Amino acid sequence: MSRKFFPLALFLALLVPRIFSEELSRDSDGDAQDDMTSSQEIRLPHVYTYIDSPSVEQRQVLTGEDIRSLHVSSLPELLSAAGMQVLSYGAYGLLSKPSIRGFTDETVAVVVDGVAANNAMNGTFDFTTLSPDQIERIEIVRGGFSEDVSAEGAVGGIIYITTRKQSLGNAFRTDAFTKTYFNKSSFLDTTCGSFDYAGQVAENSFLKTTVRAAFARNEFLFKAYDGSVRPRENSSVSDGNLNASLMRYFGSGNSWFVTETFYGGYKNIAGAETSAVPGVQQDYNNKLTAGLTFPSLARVARTDITLSAQSYNELYDEADTRSEHYLTSGILTARADFLRRGFFSQSAGMRLTLDYLKSTDDGTHLLFSGALKETSKFQLNDVLSVSVPLAFVFSGENMAVIPKLGVMLSLKSADVIMSAYRMVQFPVMNDLYWAYDGRSSGNPDLKEESGWGAEISFNSRNAVLPFSLCVYSNYYSQKIQWTFVDGINTPMNVASAFYLGANISVARTFFNLITLRANAEYLYTRLLNKNNTLTYGKRIMYTPDLVWAVTAVLKSRYADFSVEANFTGKRYVSNLNVSYLEPYLLLNASAELSLWRYVRPYMRLDNILNADYESVPGYPMPGIALTAGARCVW
Repeated sequence: MSRKFFPLALFLALLVPRIFSEELSRDSDGDAQDDMTSSQEIRLPHVYTYIDSPSVEQRQVLTGEDIRSLHVSSLPELLSAAGMQVLSYGAYGLLSKPSIRGFTDETVAVVVDGVAANNAMNGTFDFTTLSPDQIERIEIVRGGFSEDVSAEGAVGGIIYITTRKQSLGNAFRTDAFTKTYFNKSSFLDTTCGSFDYAGQVAENSFLKTTVRAAFARNEFLFKAYDGSVRPRENSSVSDGNLNASLMRYFGSGNSWFVTETFYGGYKNIAGAETSAVPGVQQDYNNKLTAGLTFPSLARVARTDITLSAQSYNELYDEADTRSEHYLTSGILTARADFLRRGFFSQSAGMRLTLDYLKSTDDGTHLLFSGALKETSKFQLNDVLSVSVPLAFVFSGENMAVIPKLGVMLSLKSADVIMSAYRMVQFPVMNDLYWAYDGRSSGNPDLKEESGWGAEISFNSRNAVLPFSLCVYSNYYSQKIQWTFVDGINTPMNVASAFYLGANISVARTFFNLITLRANAEYLYTRLLNKNNTLTYGKRIMYTPDLVWAVTAVLKSRYADFSVEANFTGKRYVSNLNVSYLEPYLLLNASAELSLWRYVRPYMRLDNILNADYESVPGYPMPGIALTAGARCVW
């Protein structure tokens, strides 16, 4: 399928700029301007693949510098350091799912370089397919209010990921590290290496390439249920990434880009601790994306158009059974931010997705989905502004209208932000089409999950310790859960729930030397399905009452140091609220030396307290681990 999209992507990349370049490069006298002719004239503004002018979203931002200072080896580790709950099924390369405000899977939208990245088959995004050193910026938007069309339909929140693309001149970088879990039988457990080039390959053209490969035995020691200490087995992962992106600026700052991304992974899946049947998972993902950006189309609007062809191939072998899943997606995203006319401004966008699935479990299906969205903004005076997004979303035969309202008061030393929004989530392909096998069956009659949310935030700017405090509440109904009906496990719209929580974020740099960041969230949840007296009034499974993280980074002339602490509270393992997972605290630290011009060695120590914990029942997590590596830049 990606081959079918390649000619169209190439057409967008090469021909469309030629058609529009003459019109877009005219000056105010109507004379055509020549393309930029020297590197001194080239300006490289940030490529805004995230929301660049928020009105009411509560957000947390991690820049590339923030990410590199932590020296984490995976994206799930980075999200945990940011104060998010992460449901992890093992060490490096194995499934990890972040949770925002008690929501996970398809209810947390992921947008990579402006393109929606959630898998239409199961609703998730595999965070192991991206490495932290590929990322330029991450924005975590909490809650269901957003003005961007690419993530429309998010319920718990949105994770915007922007990968690195451009650089003046030429820059080469290598990064290699090895990790040990202090298991004497396999002391050097994990090894990873990457090579990165970013630079200027022609007068106005820029190339970014990354090659990365890793092998992890994941044979960490853990304390088993019977009290013995033994290594984790059948959990090794071999994977690699290849990324190449070409960008060219033409006319008056207009640009086009073409990006090719490939991920391949061979993963031994041990299963739960008590599982006697390990399996093998093979992932082969490919994404070809082409886009156009016009900062001032016809001097009226900033416009972005992106076309992406994606393929997700997942193969599973377990004992005598084998399942294969081939998902091909074509995604067209277009958005325009219109210039302000007095007190009023407007933006509009659309996202159209065509998914083709061929699966041994779900059969063969074609699904058309998308979103049309318009946002009106009113700057009533220097203090009061109002944002009114309105979206129409659809997926197959399901459709819904999603209204939202945001109000911001910009005071002298703080912003007060209030928002209210509808939440809608459509069933994924696994829910609808899972083939009947005598034990399980999908349900094509499922309705969309829906609800309402509201929040109020207070963002202090001039305090001794600037902070953002948000109090929110959600009511969510028709939640899809797999349950037994006449002996068959099938998804049903059965649950309603109430959410009440508070989130606080703090960030401050002292003496241009020490940066302190903290994030904490308290969440109160209750199930409200009166037809089930066993779970009515109980907490939602896997949702902790408290999650917090504190990070301190010290930067000096010769070395950088960071210390982080992450806490995840008590979580029930079922909606009956009988058994639960114990809270756990992870303490991590890293250091990087900058004694030499081109080489920077570093070390990271994870789980210094050697905590024995599980984030998902039955899946032990690593104890203390040491990573040693070096980054070379020239």
